Amino acid sequence: MRLILCAALAVMWGAAAAEVNKCVDQEGHVLFTDAQCPQVAPPPPPPAQSPEPSPVQPAVPAPRSRWADLPHALIRKPVSIDASTLQTAHQSMLLQDELRKSRRLVSAR
Repeated sequence: MRLILCAALAVMWGAAAAEVNKCVDQEGHVLFTDAQCPQVAPPPPPPAQSPEPSPVQPAVPAPRSRWADLPHALIRKPVSIDASTLQTAHQSMLLQDELRKSRRLVSAR
């Protein structure tokens, strides 16, 4: 099975490695082909225009916001759970477990 898969991949590899040529005719039409481009005189280069120097002004730094200088918020201490809350939650879970056990026993009869 692996041999068949490797052979199929090797065959497809040749098709994937095919060369694609981009041909542009005198009118500017583009043709993509796997054959050689027809021998046509290359299009004349566009006329070179001398670029006008644009007035470039130096970058001005952005003004700093007054909010940036304020102190960062204090890191809050995580809320601590007291022992009585934990004990109440534990008792509540134990009661829920007892209720589930009793329901299973009643439904099993």
